[in-house]
Amino acid sequence: MAAVEATLPAASVDVPPLRLALVCMPFGPAEQPSLPLGLLGALAEAAGFAVDQLHFHLELAALLGPALYDRLCESRDHLTGEWLFGPAAFGADAPLDDTAYLQAFPQESDWLQALGQGADYATALRQRILPAFIQERLQALDWSQYRLVGFSSMFQQNTASLALALAIKQRHPHVAIAFGGANMEGEMGREYARAFPFIDYVFSGEADEAFPALLRALAQSGHAVPRLAGVVARMGPVLLDGGQAPPTQNLDAQPVADYKPYFDQAARLGLAAHYAPGWSLPFESSRGCWWGQKHHCTFCGLAGNGMAYRAKSAPRLLAELDTLANRHGICSFTAADSILDLEYLKGLFAPIEQARLDYTFFYEVKANLTREQIAALYRGGVRRIQPGIESMSSHVLRLMHKGSTMLQNVRCLKWCAYYGVRVTWDLLWGFAGETVQDYTRELEVLQCITHLEPPSRAGRIWLQRFSPHFSDPAFPVTHMRPEASYAYVYPARLDLTKAAYRFDYQMGDTVEPSAHDAALAHIAAWKAAWAGTQRPTLRYRRTHASVLIDYHYGPERSGTHCITGTNAEIYHYCSETMRSPVQVADYVRDLSDDNDCAVEAVRDVLEAFCRNGWMLGEDDKYLSLALPANPNW
Repeated sequence: MAAVEATLPAASVDVPPLRLALVCMPFGPAEQPSLPLGLLGALAEAAGFAVDQLHFHLELAALLGPALYDRLCESRDHLTGEWLFGPAAFGADAPLDDTAYLQAFPQESDWLQALGQGADYATALRQRILPAFIQERLQALDWSQYRLVGFSSMFQQNTASLALALAIKQRHPHVAIAFGGANMEGEMGREYARAFPFIDYVFSGEADEAFPALLRALAQSGHAVPRLAGVVARMGPVLLDGGQAPPTQNLDAQPVADYKPYFDQAARLGLAAHYAPGWSLPFESSRGCWWGQKHHCTFCGLAGNGMAYRAKSAPRLLAELDTLANRHGICSFTAADSILDLEYLKGLFAPIEQARLDYTFFYEVKANLTREQIAALYRGGVRRIQPGIESMSSHVLRLMHKGSTMLQNVRCLKWCAYYGVRVTWDLLWGFAGETVQDYTRELEVLQCITHLEPPSRAGRIWLQRFSPHFSDPAFPVTHMRPEASYAYVYPARLDLTKAAYRFDYQMGDTVEPSAHDAALAHIAAWKAAWAGTQRPTLRYRRTHASVLIDYHYGPERSGTHCITGTNAEIYHYCSETMRSPVQVADYVRDLSDDNDCAVEAVRDVLEAFCRNGWMLGEDDKYLSLALPANPNW
């Protein structure tokens, strides 16, 4: 297939000169380029401005070593990375009792134990190494050359960004400081702007239009800018709030993200050898959530700018992927989308399959994908997905407003295992209205599917800003307060009720934590089995007269079970998707001209399969669990 002739946005350069820096600070993930920097840099250049992308998170990865740096990036539960940069950002105003944090959150010292270090190493990082790192970044450049320095902040990038921003402002007061990213959405960004006077501009929401508009205003009139939608601007002692930015409608008009500065810096620092084997290029094909437009999942706080769903056209997206692959010699892509646009099955992945392109993808998807859809994704290059599974209880899924069932979730895992698509999924609980019976049944389901990929995480839901649990008083959420680790990071002048994204809370009408002990133990054993030399397996082979189910769950539970005759056809018929006894009876009649096939007799067969662990049933529908050995589905 020839390269798609989609029009990519052209540059407009008829503007006054202005130079800016865009900075990615720790603890941004180092293993791939920053999509926010790459996109904002391309937007600024398309508008005619000179841009330097500064990937200082790579500098720290080189200083600490990639293994430690990556481990700290993953320690998000209690803001370990933010806590480490606290003294560098806030000086004497930072909570300085190092031991108090580690005592309050002992699980966050795992990285110290892995290094063979004690709390004194954390103190050295907080009080000496990381403050020196900030000062070295300050000395490394002539910051006075920039009219504006912008920081993109999500996850654990706030305190490191605040530390360097303050240092720049103190030395070069004329340089404008801007913050944006997920940590600055809505009320959070307004509070950071209020609490830290060295911040001149905060972007809230999508900045595709507001960012170039601010640059043009600065180029024409210095620091005096008009009220801009999506920008909180400091005008002396006054904050001028332009409100939330409207969602960008025409995603096809975006430029292609510029990742060259990331790769140049990674090579200069000697990090390419470590990260290159896993390099994947981030991109976005859509924004918002088409499911969330109908039913916002009760615990989801990812769409602070709204759920309005917009997607790039497939030809435009394929042209972007071609451009990125040709620029960087990388064919692996990571979608930043909250949910896959199913129109891409035909518009994007089918052309990739037809052209036999070697592109591979990660996408977040809805879990109710069919076998045919998963097959189409695999043939189009999708090798890893994050489906919104979240539970193996249909009742709990209804409480979440997920729009899926237990059997749909299992079907997704099953066909992903068959086609070789890796699955990242969570198991969550703590929803008002849940029952002990929900989790008793869920454990039974989990015990039947250990031949499928285990959950990455299992635990109580987080309370996130922007989620219905946070904003809707109909939910029995009480004792809401900023998650406890924020108080160990930020000074008292920051109102955490306005700045925090995560909250501690109590939820009424939920089961006791002990109800999940057995599931947690099972999941631990499940993960251990998958980490071993031989994973659990459950497959079936089909002959003219039988179905042979081969199972291996360890040396004491391995073998082959033979199903013959009509029962073998029944098992095979329920493999692709869940079937009702009525559907199965009709199938048997059509197959054998046996008009005497009774629905109740079929149901008895299906229930017997369930008792043996070969099948799962719910609401009078049944799904075979064994993977076909035949590779030609």
